[in-house]
Amino acid sequence: MPIITLESLLQNERSADVVVIGGGTSGLTLATRLAKGSPQTTVAVLEAGAYHENDPLVDIPGMMALALGNPKYDWAYHTVPQAHAGNRRLLQSHGKGLGGSSLLNFLCFVRPSKEEFDALEELGNPGWNWDDLLSYMKKSEHIQALSPSLDGQRVAAIPNAKSHGTEGAIAKSFPSHITEIVTPMLDSLEAIGIPRKLDASDGRPTGGFLSPTSVDISTSKRSYAASGYFAPNKDLPNLLVVTEISVLKINFDGTRATGVTVQQNDRTFTVNANKEVVVSAGSLHTPQILELSGVGNASIIEPLGIKSIVNLPGVGENLQDHAFASTVVEVPETFKSFEIFKDPVLAAEQQELYKKGDGLLAGSASCFAFLPASTFASPADVSTWSQTKPDSEPDLFPELDPTVRKGIEKQYELLRRWAKDDKQPFGQLMTINGHYTVPGVTPDPAKRYTTILCAYSHPFSRGRIHITSASPAVPPDLNPRYLSNSTDREVIVRLLEFAERLCQVSPVKDIVKQITVPSEKDKEDLGKFVGDVLATVHHPVGTSAMLPRELGGVVDQNLRVYGLENLRIADNSIVPLEICSNTQSYAYAIGEKAADLILADL
Repeated sequence: MPIITLESLLQNERSADVVVIGGGTSGLTLATRLAKGSPQTTVAVLEAGAYHENDPLVDIPGMMALALGNPKYDWAYHTVPQAHAGNRRLLQSHGKGLGGSSLLNFLCFVRPSKEEFDALEELGNPGWNWDDLLSYMKKSEHIQALSPSLDGQRVAAIPNAKSHGTEGAIAKSFPSHITEIVTPMLDSLEAIGIPRKLDASDGRPTGGFLSPTSVDISTSKRSYAASGYFAPNKDLPNLLVVTEISVLKINFDGTRATGVTVQQNDRTFTVNANKEVVVSAGSLHTPQILELSGVGNASIIEPLGIKSIVNLPGVGENLQDHAFASTVVEVPETFKSFEIFKDPVLAAEQQELYKKGDGLLAGSASCFAFLPASTFASPADVSTWSQTKPDSEPDLFPELDPTVRKGIEKQYELLRRWAKDDKQPFGQLMTINGHYTVPGVTPDPAKRYTTILCAYSHPFSRGRIHITSASPAVPPDLNPRYLSNSTDREVIVRLLEFAERLCQVSPVKDIVKQITVPSEKDKEDLGKFVGDVLATVHHPVGTSAMLPRELGGVVDQNLRVYGLENLRIADNSIVPLEICSNTQSYAYAIGEKAADLILADL
């Protein structure tokens, strides 16, 4: 049914069969599938944010960055000062509202490699592999036809029908307006041995390609969990969605989850779960809710006055995230980069184009290059990276529970293997059509720019997020520990050098007027530059890892929390190691698979 009030939910005997904490990308997906798949099962979704229906900052693709940091749409967490990144507190965005981070992301709908998903099974999770997750990714999406005006070969966008879904909730498309840098970038990549990848969604994503996006080209609007899953199904009588409600903790009878304590307008209530509680609050909020509920490392939560229900040292540990440094180039004034919106006349022209489903506001065209380590680094670098050990983070690992350390060591075995694999992405470039924010740099508003984000694909650094108070109102202590393992810094340095070489190869060379970032002075010490300007790609994973318990796992392959009954986790926090792609494709897959797992047990 349409979004209901808390009072209406409480009138329903103060209970639902399944209570889902968080109406985000995975949570809304699984809730909708549960309600449709089992009409006799009542599913309650409790979302702390609002429903941003018909909101241009959410819906209009070209406005995708404007909601970042805005507390209406973004939890806007900040890290503790990052010792290896200029002692800065970095913004970590996290979608706030129905749809979660799918309402806030940059729309890229990219998949990882086959080996990365197969690694989930290798780490001890039967049934979590490429073939299985491909079926769920396809189930969540419907591919839309390429615009007849586009030359798919030139822009590296010829989707293979076998790799894509056709009936799922989320639209997948390629923008009709291709920015001027895309084809030259692909040509220059090919000139130095990086081939065009015409469909990067087939489990072999290395190469240069145009990113598919989560945009519905029939409406020129963002396609996300709220618009794709909830809106068409809002009249289901057994789907109960409450927004702007805070979940304070999960309630237990012994080790059995019985419901949740919630708060709205300073009033506290209990919502009971007859069958299951599912935590889908995301990689930053899920460990907070678990710890406030007594689920986590007892040595962390008990000193705060919280009774330990089950000791799971992996909660809040193993935090990983993609991060990058930028190369910014000045391009000709004829380029239609986002700087044109500073000109009222040109901005008005784009508004008119958007009404026709065209122009910069209608879609974001990003050129990606997924690069094996050997393509941007020396054999000596690759050899060094393939020998990276956890001991290179001496300030972290002595503090870890032995089971968590053992799990991270297993992950390092995979990372070392992938560093040597010529078919496995180890670094990536992504273009932004304008001057992306770089700390300490003020662009010339009269000029046009393109930014090339240079990011590692597989971080060796491991961070953590933990509560510091028994009060849910106190944000957790967020410490991703960016660049704490020196390999991550070295990978970005080599990618920056690769980007500079790329800019010296035609046809990109013939376009670039100058490289403005990094400056010549910055190039004298690129390692320092990386620390000074590092920013997150907002892809946190791993804080409630799906691993065997003896490896520091929090959930098993059925997403059940170890040592407890009737409690599961279904969001990106379960992903035990960062994989190369943007996270939304597999966030939807997790929701879809979680729904099937729960339906099988109802």
